[in-house]
Amino acid sequence: MAGKGPMFDLEDCEDVDLNRNKTSSEKLFKAKNTKNIKANDNESLAPTETTQNSWHETAWGKIAIGLTIGGILLVIKLAVG
Repeated sequence: MAGKGPMFDLEDCEDVDLNRNKTSSEKLFKAKNTKNIKANDNESLAPTETTQNSWHETAWGKIAIGLTIGGILLVIKLAVG
């Protein structure tokens, strides 16, 4: 998922403790003016390792949803009048 920002965007923080987080972004966190960051057992997955899109997130899924909604609206219009 290219272009996805970090899971945590930290600014002006102290004593940050990040444990056992997983993100589909290439970066776990981005920090500015942050002191004492402790991070243990975190995982930032590369875009090729992310899970596959659900069917409704694919182009064909969006087309199927659009056609279904269009068909329903057409049936309602024909039934009403």
